[in-house]
Amino acid sequence: MLVRVLVTGGAGFIGTHLVRRLAEQGHQVTVLDDLSTGAARSDLTRLSRLVQADVRDAEGVSQAARKAECVYHLAAVVGVRHALQNQVRSLTVDWEGTKNVLEAAEREGAAVFVASSSAVYGKTERLPIGEKDDIVLGNTHLPSWTYSAAKLAEELLARAWSAERGLPVKVGRFFNVIGPGQTGAYGMVVPRFVEAALKGDPLVVYGRGDHTRTFVDIRDALDGLERVMRQGGWGEVYNIGGAEEITVLELARRVLTLTGSSSPVRLVPFEDAFGPDFEEIGRRVPDIRRLRALGYEPRRTLEETLQSIIEEKRGV
Repeated sequence: MLVRVLVTGGAGFIGTHLVRRLAEQGHQVTVLDDLSTGAARSDLTRLSRLVQADVRDAEGVSQAARKAECVYHLAAVVGVRHALQNQVRSLTVDWEGTKNVLEAAEREGAAVFVASSSAVYGKTERLPIGEKDDIVLGNTHLPSWTYSAAKLAEELLARAWSAERGLPVKVGRFFNVIGPGQTGAYGMVVPRFVEAALKGDPLVVYGRGDHTRTFVDIRDALDGLERVMRQGGWGEVYNIGGAEEITVLELARRVLTLTGSSSPVRLVPFEDAFGPDFEEIGRRVPDIRRLRALGYEPRRTLEETLQSIIEEKRGV
């Protein structure tokens, strides 16, 4: 069934891929974005109606949401370094922006998908991490927990709105989504490595590089998102991620192999990159059994996704 859809943050990495997929499926798409990430306006206006506004602008959100039947709320401050340098904005975008989106969706009678992050799990030592496992955030005096706390508050507000007011809401916690079109400008590790390797620049690895991540291809992530919206329970939370865990140092080596680059790998202490109060997560592995119960399965290997990113960066 074709519907009228609003995508907040539709000019971002996940947003642009989602907008393209929804438009190809024939849905009528509106994008709300302040275009602060430098997205091409022509690409958005070709696929959707664009409302250029900050998600904290209640009137802008209300205008964009008019007659919407479904809202995908992706707007957020992205990138660890960017979030650390803009803590007030990070907090207010998540809290005020989500409040505006939920109010507008309630007025329109629209269903809502709220994009959260694996960052909400904090430094829990339980692996793989399940949706109902305890969340362990660090000391709030450390600025590295601002983003995690903001995304958790966003989730709690959305689920409270669903429980108290009956708004149909679902939450997806994304784990390290990667793919073509992602920029390294905000510190995202995979495009940063690929861009450096293709230029012959050093691949900067923070710490000893023994911390791990589990990446998921953007196409698989969107498949998971669709499963959640079609079959998931209202008011429920779902991990959306992959199944292949890798150390960041091994990731750098794999990028060098696939690009054929002779770039060196340079280890930089976390405190030199992010300041003395930064606290890094050692391992991040999602438990995706709840999503698999809806028929989801990540289909692309990490190597396949890396190759697609390399080809895009090379202009192949």
